[in-house]
Amino acid sequence: MKSQESSADTSGNSVAETGPEQEPASFALDSFLPYRLALLSSLVSGSIQKLYASEFDISIPEWRLVAILGSDGPMTSNDIRQRAAMDKVQVSRAAAKLLDAGHIRKQVHPEDKRRAILSLSDSGSKIYNQIVPIALERETYLSSALNEKEKDDLIQLLEKLTKKARSMTTAPPT
Repeated sequence: MKSQESSADTSGNSVAETGPEQEPASFALDSFLPYRLALLSSLVSGSIQKLYASEFDISIPEWRLVAILGSDGPMTSNDIRQRAAMDKVQVSRAAAKLLDAGHIRKQVHPEDKRRAILSLSDSGSKIYNQIVPIALERETYLSSALNEKEKDDLIQLLEKLTKKARSMTTAPPT
């Protein structure tokens, strides 16, 4: 165990000194799970971002909204935000661009006039139906590195980690 020595500062208060024997904290970035997950996400998103931008003129956040609305149906911005774990600004900007382009529709919520329900327009549905097969091809290519059991295990592990990560946003980790 390393010892710490005390000395007095110019005001006479005791100050802990760390000697030259103190080592920096060890941190293996390549073994740090959040880094590995972010890296994988960036690599996969980057590989298809050019496609979304060039062929469909939409960004990754915009595609996330289209994908959620296409698979889950109409919902509020807040529902989308929670489903995609995106912040309010990201959802708002993506929704505004999709609205301007005519890819989504916005209707007043029947029970709360302050909220709006977003849904895909015909052009949004067309984009969804064109991108889904491409996204599934990319998923198949990526997951070909795993056997069926590994795929199933990975999905289960990701579900566990997602649940735990969601709990970290509501309560600080202990």
